[in-house]
Amino acid sequence: MYDPATRIPTGELIDHIRIRFHDTHRSELPGLIALARKVETAHPADVDTPHGLTQALEAILADLEAHMRAEEDSVFAVIRSGTVRDAVASIPDLRKDHDSQQGALNRIAAIAHGFRLPHNACASWRRLYAGLGKLAKDLDEHRYLEDEVLFPRLEAQA
Repeated sequence: MYDPATRIPTGELIDHIRIRFHDTHRSELPGLIALARKVETAHPADVDTPHGLTQALEAILADLEAHMRAEEDSVFAVIRSGTVRDAVASIPDLRKDHDSQQGALNRIAAIAHGFRLPHNACASWRRLYAGLGKLAKDLDEHRYLEDEVLFPRLEAQA
């Protein structure tokens, strides 16, 4: 299967990951947290309410922020300075973070009943689940680009 990401120069791939994913996660997650809080507060007695979602989203935001900072400081900046070998040393920990992120997404999906909306879902609930679906898709693509394209490329250069 042809993957155009394999043809992008490393610097451009890093910029794409930072702008398309890091910046997007940082801008969209606070809104999802606010929506989750709103839905949980507005529907406290509804069995379909995703109770605990606000807390799970706050946790994934904190974990993602720490992870993205580590990538930006220990991989992206180091690569730009030309010392790939130093960047490669942090890749195993970053891959572990990716596994943890998948676990956090699975927890969010479980809390949100697989993102299945109840028939009486309000507009905020609908926006929340649409945003969660986008988050899951974005995180999958983000991890793929790093785990399957960027990291192997760097490991081959070290």
